[in-house]
Amino acid sequence: MGHKKQAAGGKRPKETDAIKEKLQHYATFQRRIENKIERLVYLESVMGSPSSPNLSGMPGGSGDGTSKTERQVVQKDELTQAINAMQQEEYDERMELELLIGKMKNPDEQTVIEMRYFDHARWWAVSAALFGDMEDYEEHEKRYLKRTFKIHGSALQSLAKIYAQK
Repeated sequence: MGHKKQAAGGKRPKETDAIKEKLQHYATFQRRIENKIERLVYLESVMGSPSSPNLSGMPGGSGDGTSKTERQVVQKDELTQAINAMQQEEYDERMELELLIGKMKNPDEQTVIEMRYFDHARWWAVSAALFGDMEDYEEHEKRYLKRTFKIHGSALQSLAKIYAQK
């Protein structure tokens, strides 16, 4: 009856939960792609390198009629295809988020969201980008950092409202 459904742990869901989850998913997805690319680079570095000699006296091979190099080529191709598909999905997600961010009215709020979730900037870097040109910035860095957190909170609220209207 007009009550919001309670989340696990007895906490009520916040209006910003959905957009925070979407932003966090995007940031995590970017990291997953980076890891897959690193794995591909590793595979490419070991492909074609000579195998270590078999000193056990047992016959070599996988038993399925394919060589190590053939399996590596197939693995590399599958990984490349997976990365390409993920990059397309990441691009689509980013475009959707950028459209939402573009509808925000406050440029500082936009900057906080972009730096934090797109650029993976640390809070101090975001604070310096917003307030680093203030004369008293070095003297009051912690105050400006708190202001940055407040801007982040209001940015999430603004973005949540825009996202809910979508």
